[in-house]
Amino acid sequence: MSRAQRGATIAELLVVAAIMTLVVGALIPVLSLGQATWRAADRHSDMLHHGRRALDKIIREMRSAQSFQAVTPTLLQFRMALGDGSGATPTVEYQLNGGTGEIEYRTSADYAYRRRITVSAPVGVPTGYSVSVVFNHAAAVAAGRSLASGDDVRILYWSGTAWVELDRFKDIPTAWNTATTRLWFRLQAPIPLLGSDSNYYLHYGDLASAPPPANGDHVFLDYEDGTTLADWTRRDTIGGCTGAYATSADGFVFTSGAGSCHRQFAKPVTHGDVEIFWGFRSDSAGAGSNRHQVGVSARRDNAGLGYMVVPGENNNQRLRIRYSANWNAAGVVIAQTAPGFSITPGTDYYGRFYLVGTVLQAKYWVVGAAEPGWILSTIHLGTASGVHYGQVDGLQNNESHRHRYLIIRPRVDPEPTTVLAVEESGARGDVPQPLAGPFRSMAVQCFNAAGTAIACVAGPAVKSVQVSLTVMDPTGEVADVVVTARAYRQAP
Repeated sequence: MSRAQRGATIAELLVVAAIMTLVVGALIPVLSLGQATWRAADRHSDMLHHGRRALDKIIREMRSAQSFQAVTPTLLQFRMALGDGSGATPTVEYQLNGGTGEIEYRTSADYAYRRRITVSAPVGVPTGYSVSVVFNHAAAVAAGRSLASGDDVRILYWSGTAWVELDRFKDIPTAWNTATTRLWFRLQAPIPLLGSDSNYYLHYGDLASAPPPANGDHVFLDYEDGTTLADWTRRDTIGGCTGAYATSADGFVFTSGAGSCHRQFAKPVTHGDVEIFWGFRSDSAGAGSNRHQVGVSARRDNAGLGYMVVPGENNNQRLRIRYSANWNAAGVVIAQTAPGFSITPGTDYYGRFYLVGTVLQAKYWVVGAAEPGWILSTIHLGTASGVHYGQVDGLQNNESHRHRYLIIRPRVDPEPTTVLAVEESGARGDVPQPLAGPFRSMAVQCFNAAGTAIACVAGPAVKSVQVSLTVMDPTGEVADVVVTARAYRQAP
């Protein structure tokens, strides 16, 4: 190869190198721009994926929302019906963590607040025994933690594996939104002598709750409010003694127009040691007459042997306990007060009849007044158990009586005691779990059937719910992405 040829080759190489430098210098910005675009597209796709993932879960569960507890820019909390046949309605919570930007999720059977109930038994009690707990419901209402109606107040039992919501029954002489509200519930397990059970909990705080289970027949041996005559039978057949029982929204109504006797209206409930609570009123004329005897009976056998407690006896002067051999007999007086215990026509009263072992006690008082101690007490060796309890109405005509409530429950002495632990705020042991993110904001809007925006509150008015999530890129390189969906509620 000649020198000239070698020189040409070097020159060519230099030119090629220069050209390559220009080309590469021009290409690098092109490639960098393309890579950035691809990264942005990938990030945008990921943002959409995370947003849709969180939104789909929220919307799916929102379809079964029963009621809303809290709706804020960072918190969405509601009760959801599981629809699995269990009747469970856990609290579901989605919250936006402002620090991480994550949507966090948790579900729990607990309400917003709870207090553990410890039941202690000086005397052993069986499964099914009725116990009560007193709490300051007015304080919870004043703090905005409970409804004045008490609809959010529940009693739950921890079985060791699952929560069981119990029927709870407000004590009739007490009221909601007071410092001494009393609730009755039934024990789910026996408690031995001097034993205790701390597996019961008072829950409250769902301010949009539907009424809870509150069937008195699931709490007591028997509960009657006068709305049905099922299983009730007239037992007295004395000639000339007439009378009729009817149902009403305000209790059993008894009227009679002829004859003088203690009418017996009984229901088959096997029992031994019990306490009977009843509400009553006499609308009969004649303040000093024997027309105001609205009583109850207990421990009656099929023939009618058993006890009666009757106010307004002795021309409306005495409260008496009688022991009767049969349905048609007034029986013998085994205890009575001195004169001065009368019934005022048209006035509502409460009464209690206590039969534990051989001890019998009775009292009555005007509705709205403080409950007194036992007015009448005696010991009698007559009968320890029976298969009927009932209503007693006497004695002279004309009569117009009303038995507003009848509750018969097992009774021991001394009774079990209940102690409420301190309030557990939040009452949740489950830790929120990250679901997706990061998000800049969360927004919830509710609509009625006409599609008009309304407040996210309880009740059937909310027919659909729209949730919007703003997904953000933590690097700030990609614009926010908003994902929105609407749930059409299946319940209520």
